[in-house]
Amino acid sequence: MSSRAFFAVFIVLVLGIIYVMKSSDNPPQTSINQTPKEYIELVEQRKAARIATEKALKAGKQRTDEALEASTEKSQR
Repeated sequence: MSSRAFFAVFIVLVLGIIYVMKSSDNPPQTSINQTPKEYIELVEQRKAARIATEKALKAGKQRTDEALEASTEKSQR
């Protein structure tokens, strides 16, 4: 009898977790039905986006540093 109760609670818990994942406003990036190939492509897309963001931040920081140096030079003249 206790094993039936355990399995009933386990099934309800798993279904509850799946329901919360599907109904949340911010669902997880990966899907339960995702194939390994799709997961690898998703990881590669995230990596490419992260690298592009880092490059953009570095370029923006470099421009800011150059602008600060230029304004410092003007004020020293």
